[in-house]
Formats: sequence, C-alpha cells, structure tokens
Amino acid sequence: MRKVFGVLIPVLLVLSGVGVAQVSAETQSLVILVSDNEADLTLAQKVGELLNATVVVTKWGMFNESVISQIVDLSPDIVLIIGGPLAVVSVYKDELENLGINVTRIGGQDRVETNQGLIEFLLENYPDTLNNVTVAIAYGWDYAAMLHLRNKGCIIPILVKNDTVNETIVKQFRNVEIVRSKFSERIMKRVKEKVGVKVREVIANITSEEAKEAIEVAQEKVTLAESILANVTNPSAERLVELAKEKLELAKKAYEEGKYGEAFGLAVASRRLAEVVISYSTKEFERSMKMNYVMRLRLRIRVLERVMLRLEAGGANVSIEKELLEQAKMALKNGNIEKAKMLIEEIEKGLREKIKEKRINRGKGKKIGGR
Repeated sequence: MRKVFGVLIPVLLVLSGVGVAQVSAETQSLVILVSDNEADLTLAQKVGELLNATVVVTKWGMFNESVISQIVDLSPDIVLIIGGPLAVVSVYKDELENLGINVTRIGGQDRVETNQGLIEFLLENYPDTLNNVTVAIAYGWDYAAMLHLRNKGCIIPILVKNDTVNETIVKQFRNVEIVRSKFSERIMKRVKEKVGVKVREVIANITSEEAKEAIEVAQEKVTLAESILANVTNPSAERLVELAKEKLELAKKAYEEGKYGEAFGLAVASRRLAEVVISYSTKEFERSMKMNYVMRLRLRIRVLERVMLRLEAGGANVSIEKELLEQAKMALKNGNIEKAKMLIEEIEKGLREKIKEKRINRGKGKKIGGR
C-alpha cells in the first residue's frame, strides 16, 4: 500500500464516469476513501496493499473538508469509497464529483454486506491480484480479529455475521483460514464446521497493547459523541453518552488491574454506544444538507477554499477562483442565493480544469498553470 492517511448480496454500487477496470489498466491511480470503522478500515488497508492504492481515512459518520483537498492533491483517476453513507457521508461523493473526480461507492446495509460486495467487485475487476491471496474468514464485529488481520500481509478478509458463509466466493481461493478471538468462539466454530476441518484456524489473543488501543479509540469516540450532543435532537443521546463514559471508566480500571480481555470488551462496548450517538448526528447532518440549501452552499464554499489552498500550494494559479469565491461569500451573506450558486458552479468549473491538468501531469514533475 502506498500509504494511509451463494447469491450476490445487493450493495450500493454506483459507477461514475469511466469504468474502474479501464482506469486501472491505464493508470493504476486509485484512492480508497474509508471511515475509521474497524472492519471497513481493515478491508480498505488490505485492498490498498493489493492494488497499490492510497487509503484516505475519515471519521466514521463525520464530514471534514480537508479530506476532499487531500484527495484532490493525490490526483486520482478514481476514488473508491468503502462503506455506506452512514460511515462515509454522501457529501464526500457529491463534492468529489462536483470537482470532476470519478467516484465508485461500495456499501451495504452493514459491514458484512459491504465486505461481500467489495470481494465480488475485486473478483470482477481485479481477478489477477487475488491469485495468491489468503482468505481470512472472521466475525465482522470481532474487533480483536480485525486488529490481527491488519498486521498480516497478502490476505483478504471475508466477514460473517452468523454461521452463513458465501461458499461460492470462498471456493475461488486456494488458501483459507479462520480468525477468531474469545469474543467470536461460538459463531466461528460453526463457520469452521461448514467450511471444512482442513481450514487453518488462527486465534487472535487480547494483549495489553490491543486493550490499550481499544481504550484509546473508545475515548476518542466518546469525546466526539459528547462534543456533538448539542447538535443531536434524539432524546436518548445524552443517556447513551453517559453509558459510554461509564463503560470507558470500567475499561480503564480493568486495564489497570491487568484484566486485558475484560478491558478490551468494555472499551468496545463503550465505543459502540458512542457511535450510536454519532450516527444520530450523521443522519441529522445528511437531512440538513438536503433541506437547508444555504447550509449546503456554505459547506461547498468551505470545500472550495480548502481545495484552492491545496492546488495553489502545488503551483496552480487560482487567483480568478479566489476572487469569485469572495464574491460568492458576499452574495450568500446578502441573501442572494442564486448568485452565490452560479458563482460556486463557475469556481468548480475552473477548478475541474486545473484538477484534470494536475492528473494529466501526475508523475511528470510539472506545475499547474493558470487559465
């Protein structure tokens, strides 16, 4: 990886612009955008290694304008989003496409459907990269197993949510193993019986380092959930944050007592409670973006500002676009929404040209000129 910043299950698969296989064959310039959800992130990292793709990570359920500018700076031919809109909010896809970047999203109703959709996508578009890959079957919500898989090379995870395994996919791989921790023993035992006794079984043990990492992730999620409480209207949000904080404190106490497995489990429970609150915020954010047009225009202005700075740092002349942006801000401030919209679209048109030129000159060491 360059670096990280049965039957077919229906997935949210949207192809935009040129085909993925065509782009890959010609340029091999692929960026993967994924949330920090442990299952999607593990899958993205493994796919990134196989396809020599850069993985860009965003906070689960949150939008950050700097992520758009980071992707623009990478000059990809296509961006592959792993995860549904609850994980990687739909604004990312919209804003990237506004800037002329081709986007493919693969996401399902949960992490298992996302995983299977992506495996099928790889088998169809990049079959040669999977020739010598080991399939690692794991329970999709086994955090310990996900951490274990991240440290292994040349593997692709196949996630399950019960003892149902997509045998059609599994049979296409020569090497198959089952990865489990104590949190998924029962399910994975049944999975092993279905897949076959010759399958290698790997135990993911909980170490002090993994327990510590789980606590740190939970702390980050709880802090985030607490910081967005004021923007969440769901009445259960405050209580969920309190419960998450209680679990987190218990996890820290267990860790201090050397009970790493217990600390790990409590930290995971804390994180999941916090993520419920974050999901409330995500849904309200998505709804606001659809209903509040002025809010959406303000967001587009913030995105364009970030992108301009990044392009300018790379040698692009964006003086005209910067001037138009100030006019758009003033128009929006004065309540002239239609004028602001027209100016934003004009800016996006100009930036699309510069982004296209940057993509063409990628790897040649050339700077981007002005209009």
